[in-house]
Amino acid sequence: MLRLEKIVIQGFKSFKKKASIPFPTGFSCITGPNGAGKTNVLDAFCFVLGKKSSRTLRARVSGDLVFHGSKQKSAADFANVMLYIDNTGGELPLEKGSVTIGRRINKKGVSTYRLNGRVVTRQQILDIFSKAGMHPDGHNIIQQGDVNRVVEMDAMERKGIIDEISGIAEYDDKKNKAMKELAKIAEKVKEAEIVLNEKQSVMERLRNDRDIALKYQELQGKLEKIRTSLIWLEKNDSQNCLKDVNKKLKEKNKESEKLGKEIKEFDDKIDELERNQEKLAAKLRKGQEEIEAAKTIARVEGEIEIKRERIELNKREIERIEAMTERMSSFSNTLHPNLKVLMDRKGVFGAVSDLIKVPSQYKVAVEIAGGGRLKDIVVDTTETAVSCVKFLRKNRIGRARFLPLDKIKPYGSKFLPKEAIDWVGGLIKYEPKYRNVMDFIFGSTACVSDIDLAKTIGRTHKIRMVTLDGDLMEASGAVTGGYYKKGPGAGDSSKIFGDAKKNELENVKLRKEIERLMAELSRLQGIARPKKKHSVNAERDEARLDSNLRYLRDKRKEAYEKRLVLQSDIGRLNVDRAKMEAKFDNINSQFGDDLKIDPNEIKDYINLGAAVLRLRQKKTITAIQELGLVNMKALQDFNNLMGEFEDFKEKVGRIIEEKDSIEKTIAEVEGKRTRVFTKAMDGVSANFKEIYKELTGGDAELALVDPKSLDSGMLINAQPPGKRLKSIDSLSGGEKSLTAFAFVFALQKHRPSPFYILDEADAALDKENTLRVVKLLKKQSKDVQFVVISHNDSLVKEADQIFGVSMEGGESKVFGVKLPPN
Repeated sequence: MLRLEKIVIQGFKSFKKKASIPFPTGFSCITGPNGAGKTNVLDAFCFVLGKKSSRTLRARVSGDLVFHGSKQKSAADFANVMLYIDNTGGELPLEKGSVTIGRRINKKGVSTYRLNGRVVTRQQILDIFSKAGMHPDGHNIIQQGDVNRVVEMDAMERKGIIDEISGIAEYDDKKNKAMKELAKIAEKVKEAEIVLNEKQSVMERLRNDRDIALKYQELQGKLEKIRTSLIWLEKNDSQNCLKDVNKKLKEKNKESEKLGKEIKEFDDKIDELERNQEKLAAKLRKGQEEIEAAKTIARVEGEIEIKRERIELNKREIERIEAMTERMSSFSNTLHPNLKVLMDRKGVFGAVSDLIKVPSQYKVAVEIAGGGRLKDIVVDTTETAVSCVKFLRKNRIGRARFLPLDKIKPYGSKFLPKEAIDWVGGLIKYEPKYRNVMDFIFGSTACVSDIDLAKTIGRTHKIRMVTLDGDLMEASGAVTGGYYKKGPGAGDSSKIFGDAKKNELENVKLRKEIERLMAELSRLQGIARPKKKHSVNAERDEARLDSNLRYLRDKRKEAYEKRLVLQSDIGRLNVDRAKMEAKFDNINSQFGDDLKIDPNEIKDYINLGAAVLRLRQKKTITAIQELGLVNMKALQDFNNLMGEFEDFKEKVGRIIEEKDSIEKTIAEVEGKRTRVFTKAMDGVSANFKEIYKELTGGDAELALVDPKSLDSGMLINAQPPGKRLKSIDSLSGGEKSLTAFAFVFALQKHRPSPFYILDEADAALDKENTLRVVKLLKKQSKDVQFVVISHNDSLVKEADQIFGVSMEGGESKVFGVKLPPN
């Protein structure tokens, strides 16, 4: 076992000359009068073992540890303490045998450590000798007042001693560090949860907007299918009706052609009979001037009747053409029937297409140049426009674009290329008050003859141009054109008008012929005479011819009247066809000529029929309007923010996991701290109980103020023989000192040291209690070395060896004391 061999002191405090104190095995006592320097021996032990603070060595500064001289003695230049230790057992991680520790300090406070003559650091000294329980601040060194301080300590200070010897300071540091980290991470968690809650709130609002947007998309998709289905049904119905009308027209025209052929056959037969009649008349011409005149009258009357019938036919054909041209005179871009209710409102003048008149040769160009603007409604003021918009919304009629005369301003005038026909606005007629609107729509578009000319002009002029064929070149250079299917107002009107004019000219010619024939008839009637008797055969032939002529003429008239009826039906069917073509073209103009609908994709909707679809369309539009304002951007924003939210949520999760990990670490550290402290507490408590009983025969215990809290104070309770258990604070002075002594010895026993140094630890003990302590020291000194500094005779005389310390000329000296035999 490690053992002190000796300590050599030179120049340290009151020891100027080298003083050597050997320590044989057992109980050694250092004694002497007060002020002789006994305690300086203890300070020398603490000094050489590495005590850092000069104040704990009872010196103001480190330099004061050097012998400062006296009246008879000069000051020393340095202080040096050497401690010799027997390491035969190899407790220290050094070579076996004697180990020397030395510390030297000069007046300037410069300190040097040596281990076996080799210079080392203080930390190396502390590290090596702490393994053997040797430490300058250890409980194996009891300085003056340490026992009394135990008595004076409060519960927390006493518990701190257990903390120290248990080594839980390491765990306290870990716990405190972890608690600081926990506080930081808890703050992060708090902040992150606040942000997360805010993001959650934003997400919920955005999710609601996203859901509304999705519902809007769903309803729009449904509405689109409903509208597409209605368009398909309407277009299909128009096509079927158009096919039916064309079929009827084909049948009527075929029948009309057949009747025409019959009429021609009747005319041929009548002509033949008339020629036969003329031949018969030629035979009877002589002497039959009256008969000839009568025949001529009959012929003239027939011609007059035929020409009158032709005039009537032409009149009906003209009426049919006029009805058709009246339909054709309007644009295809007419106002939707539902919007015509606005025409009765004050301040509404009508659609642009209704306010202009266009020469037929410019109709296509005007339609293309105006486009959708032809449906715009001209009103007097902005207030009227707003009132109309509110009226349409309130009654759910539809939408329209309004052009208020008090706001609409025409575009700035541009240079008209000389090759152009005119600005489109100059080709139409309208009332002067609409000039701003018409210049706004047509004033910046030039009309040119064809697309090649437009291309040539476009090289030098950046203007909008439209051709007579409907090709459009924008100022930007974009070109729109191709085959343009003319609407009902843009057909071959010149041919139709030519037919009407031709019929009118023919009627004029026919009337002149009738006048001429009537004059001829009047002349013939004036010279006609009664017939003379003819031969029976001639008269019979004449009668037969007359009868046949009348029959054929009646048949012809009947066929002609039928043909007139057919022509009327054909005219009506042509008008119907024009309306259907206009409707069909209007569908195409709204939804594209190349509108392609796969009926298989909307089969379920088509099967519902137009009536049900219109009802569903109304309900769907109402549902869309009830959604209010729709934030379509929420679809993208929600997906983007959802990714950020999930990332942040994952980050918060990691922070919480980190917090849980720290809490787990704290719990583990606390568990280890509890086990380490409990082990030390139980060990010291058992030692205390044993030593107190050995000293007094009584009972004692150590207990926490709160057994459930490791951070509560510690109570020292003692029960002297014949008394009840009390706290150390409630004991008498001697009982307190003895109890404190037992507690100190219990600490030493828990952490054994190869030697113990006690500096007047018995000062507060009476003779009886001192003897008890001496008895304990004697018993324990069999296993470990005790160095006791005291001047208590009861203690000194029980020591195994005694060393005296005296003061001579201001210098301490050590001498051995020979004990008398017992």
